[in-house]
Amino acid sequence: MNYKKLNNVFGWAVFAIATTTYFMTIEPTTSFWDCGEYIATSVKLQVGHPPGAPFFQLMGNLFGQFAANPDSQALMVNALSALSSSFSILFLFWTITALGVKLLGGQDKLDNAGTIAILGAGAVGALAYTFSDSFWFSAVEGEVYAMSSFFTAAAFWAVLKWEQAVDHDPYANKWLLLIAYLVGLSVGVHILVFLTIPAIGMIYYFKKYPNPTRNGFIIANGASIAVLGLVFAFIIPIVLKLFSTLEINFVNNFGLPFHSGTIAAFLILTAALVFGIMWAQKKNKPLYQQAIIGVMLIVMGYSTFIMLAIRSNANTPIDENNPEDAMSLLAYYNREQYGDWPILYGKSFNAPYDRSNPFDDGKPVYQRGYAVMNGPKQMTSFKLKTEAEAYVLANGGNLTIDGKYLLTDDKKGSVPNYDPRYKGFFPRIWNDDPQYRQNYINIMDIKDPEAPITFAQHVRFFFEYQIGKMWFRYFMWNYSGRQNDEQHRYEISKGNWITGIPFLDSMRLGNQDNLPDHWKNNPSRNTYFMLPFLLGIFGLYYQYKKNNKDAWAVTLFFLLTGIAIVVYTNHKPFEPRERDYAFVGSFYAYAIWIGLGALGLWDVLRAKMSPQVASYLVIGTAMLAVPVRMAAENWDDHNRSNRYTARDIAKAYLDSCEPNAILFTNGDNDTFPLWYVQEVEGYRTDVRIVNLSLLNTDWYIDQQRRKAYDGEAVPFSFDWNQYVQGTRDVLYYRDLGVKGRWNVKDFIQFTKRDDSQVKFKASGGKELPLFPQKNFRINIDKEAVFANGVVDVADSASVVDYIDWNWKANVITKRDLMVIDLIANNNWERPIYFSITVGNSPKAYFWLNDYFRLEGMAYRFVPQYYPSNTQGIDYGRVDTDIMYDNLLNKFEYGNMELPDVYLDETNRRLSYNLRTIFGRLANELVTEGENDKAVEALDFAMEKMPVEKFGYNYFVFGIIDAYYKAGATEKARELTWAFADRLDDELAFYAAFDRKDKRAASNEWRTNLQFYQMLLRNVQMHDNNDSVQNFYQRYNAAASPFGNGQG
Repeated sequence: MNYKKLNNVFGWAVFAIATTTYFMTIEPTTSFWDCGEYIATSVKLQVGHPPGAPFFQLMGNLFGQFAANPDSQALMVNALSALSSSFSILFLFWTITALGVKLLGGQDKLDNAGTIAILGAGAVGALAYTFSDSFWFSAVEGEVYAMSSFFTAAAFWAVLKWEQAVDHDPYANKWLLLIAYLVGLSVGVHILVFLTIPAIGMIYYFKKYPNPTRNGFIIANGASIAVLGLVFAFIIPIVLKLFSTLEINFVNNFGLPFHSGTIAAFLILTAALVFGIMWAQKKNKPLYQQAIIGVMLIVMGYSTFIMLAIRSNANTPIDENNPEDAMSLLAYYNREQYGDWPILYGKSFNAPYDRSNPFDDGKPVYQRGYAVMNGPKQMTSFKLKTEAEAYVLANGGNLTIDGKYLLTDDKKGSVPNYDPRYKGFFPRIWNDDPQYRQNYINIMDIKDPEAPITFAQHVRFFFEYQIGKMWFRYFMWNYSGRQNDEQHRYEISKGNWITGIPFLDSMRLGNQDNLPDHWKNNPSRNTYFMLPFLLGIFGLYYQYKKNNKDAWAVTLFFLLTGIAIVVYTNHKPFEPRERDYAFVGSFYAYAIWIGLGALGLWDVLRAKMSPQVASYLVIGTAMLAVPVRMAAENWDDHNRSNRYTARDIAKAYLDSCEPNAILFTNGDNDTFPLWYVQEVEGYRTDVRIVNLSLLNTDWYIDQQRRKAYDGEAVPFSFDWNQYVQGTRDVLYYRDLGVKGRWNVKDFIQFTKRDDSQVKFKASGGKELPLFPQKNFRINIDKEAVFANGVVDVADSASVVDYIDWNWKANVITKRDLMVIDLIANNNWERPIYFSITVGNSPKAYFWLNDYFRLEGMAYRFVPQYYPSNTQGIDYGRVDTDIMYDNLLNKFEYGNMELPDVYLDETNRRLSYNLRTIFGRLANELVTEGENDKAVEALDFAMEKMPVEKFGYNYFVFGIIDAYYKAGATEKARELTWAFADRLDDELAFYAAFDRKDKRAASNEWRTNLQFYQMLLRNVQMHDNNDSVQNFYQRYNAAASPFGNGQG
């Protein structure tokens, strides 16, 4: 057999299987989370969130050119991920076979049986990874992780190609230069590939030094990790720092034009690299020459970031952080917007400020702008030169314009400095956000939350939560089995890893013989009986036994893309979503051992039977037991074909708004999909989406003040120099004895002042802006209300004369100020909406919730008083005409009702909002005497969101209650009894626990009992006595094993 030819053929065959799989299961449009943003910024080459992914965007844009129409551009960007993933599988196959050949003594010693075994092992390992949970998830959506995996796989494969060639090919080092270029390009995608550098370094070391000493081994490991640090912390940031430093000096100190320092830095960098290469060549130092070329290729690779600066200067509609010059590009790459977190040394979550020095100075912020000067005195400043020129023209005199980088925020006293008693090595319990603080306390059972956290507690949290829950659990999802796709919060029933072997799972997760049928039949319940895991363990053992050098390199790969990421990211409890996608590099490395495990089994069996028979037997059995089993288990919950829920829910948000509306959103999933449908599909571009999380930044306010497509600019009244960073970031309440109510327009004018009366001196002597009154009043211009169609004239009696607005916080952030400004000056000319997912408290809605009208997936702010007595999304009044038309006629539901369209936890959770507003609509229709329409709406909701797919949960109660009130007793009763059946099954599962396990699962069964009680109350309120009696008996029977609620 010609091994080389067969290796290529089998590799491409595996690639074809992976490509077919991913193209068959790909999502045809945008997904939730960051995908909408990445697709939109790729298709139109815009600027996404830091630290940016310019190379991914360039490739996505290229793929998008082949789309048949705008609606299919998302599919093409998703196809980029699919192909990136299948190429990763190709390189994985060749990596396994390359390592396998070395275990068998080289290609010269291969017979037919060995060739079959190696190729089969490569297929087993590569296909196991193809069908693995986390990798498959990323492969079928438009995100950066698939392409990041491609660079990781290609870089590690390339060093093995170098290893094979270096003894006979004088140009073998081209593979090392390719790795350098791949590393540089990957910066424009994701920096996962950096973590392969130590493994690549050890392959290099072992090839150059086949008989390593202990000291040599230690030095080589240290040097490899140092190279990683050099690339990550020096080569890439230092270049951007060079550009930034020269830029500000050339412009501010030498008076040269903008970008002159950038051009100078480019010329200096180019000259230094060219000179270095020429010097090394002249001095006959090939190693130096290749190292400098490697640095040059890294720099060339990440030069794709220039695209972001170019497009930012074009003021694209999506222009996050506005990185239009070297200064802002450095801040963008360093993710300065997000702050930092402790890794190896820092504070604990409960650390108080250092009393003697509570705040240190931060890094000053400079922004490109135009200062208006009167001699040496700066009068004012502007973002745009045209604005500065207009000011000079209007004010005359000897005013001049000086274009420079303006110091907008000196950052004096802005960095908290904590009590040294609460600082220490390896701080894992660190985040002081109230929600995380309580989670730390609960998980670690911290008795005294004010006492300094010990090193032992940090280490325990690291192993128990960060390793156990945030890495090992994900690892076992992929190679042992996954309980379901519910997000895990230490529950026995949600998101755990499983084996599928009852007695093993019963030890950790309750008696598996008693599992409710709907848990057993959940499509996201995937069991592999630990076979991939065990095969990988054997592969690890086999490789260490036969070639411990390569085994160590793969181990480094595995640890650095797994444990090292855990250390670096320092996860807090609990993350907004599962983070398994971040660790696919370590799952990739383990797949190498899965493949080598199959080879090792053959190596053992060939001594006991015909090697040819052993190869067919082992490879066939391993193929069926691992990748085939994984494919069969995972297909149903990884198949996204024909799923359009993210796109259609995004359209529902926009369709809830009147033309020319302003829609406030807050999170990723009520923003990024909306950006996608506007930017890519051109849908409802008249609506201006204002993300409240970004509205604290000056660059985002800049963008909102510009017209975008059909959307008019948001009419903020503040000028740039009044909201630029460092100006009015936070206003602090100071009681100055101001009585009565403050007209909100007068309040805005007050906040625009810069005199001493609107400021106070903080403890460090710094002057900070204040506001002396929390009680505002909005006077209502009723003519404007009726003229703009905010309220129908027939409903004029409900329009209030004024809105009394009570601010219930002691601070007003820049975001708050912009919202107040908009409401003060809009005068009902533009419809203002808040998405129903902005938050679950009045504070999230700026305490305006008593003046909301629900019209779909958004509340409209109206001058009508509807006091709210509930939390969540039950604010205001329902406009039944608009709601009914939107929900039953306008909205589309992304095929969520189809039985073969799988909805994962995110899709289900975001669809629950629809269930709730259907219930609200039906209840309001009943109040209006429209019982038939109410039942029609409820039937429609159950058709689009059937309980078989969406389950029985809190969001069903509104449907049941509305059915009862509308007189559809049989339908309400059917839902109630079916819900109770589910609760019976789950409570029976928990009832079989011993006292200790029952206490551990108390939150889960108590929630079920509460649901049962809510059902019982509904039956008692609406049903006949027989039903009440029967249901009461059911409840007592289900609740009795739990006694007084203590289990």
